[in-house]
Amino acid sequence: MIDLIKKIRKWFKDSKTDKKVWNDYVARKNALPHDYRVVMDAIQNYLFNVAIDARVMDVLTAILGHLEEGVADSRAVLEVTGDDVADFAYSVMTAIQADTWTGRKGAELNARVHRQLKDGSHD
Repeated sequence: MIDLIKKIRKWFKDSKTDKKVWNDYVARKNALPHDYRVVMDAIQNYLFNVAIDARVMDVLTAILGHLEEGVADSRAVLEVTGDDVADFAYSVMTAIQADTWTGRKGAELNARVHRQLKDGSHD
C-alpha cells in the first residue's frame, strides 16, 4: 500500500512538472514573431506525429531555443531552419534521440549489421 501511495505522489509531481515545462514552452513559443510562430507550430505538429520516444519536449525546446537565437540575430526564419523545415526538425530530433535507449539500440543494430557484412559472419 505504501508503494502505491509513493507511485501516486510521484505521478502527481511528474504531472505538475510536465505541465510547467509545457506551459513555459507555450509561453516562449507565443512570444515569437508571427513567421517564427508559424514555423514552430508546424514543427510541433510534425514532431508529435514522428517522434519515437518521450524526449519530444527536449526536441521542441531545443528547436525553440534555436529559433529564439535567430530572432535575436534578426534573421528570417527560413535562414535559421533552411528551406526544408521538416529536415531541420528531423535532424534535431535524430541528434537528441541518438542519446536515448532507442537511439543506442539503433546504433547497435547498425554496427552489428555492418560488422557482420564486413566479416561475412551470420550470427
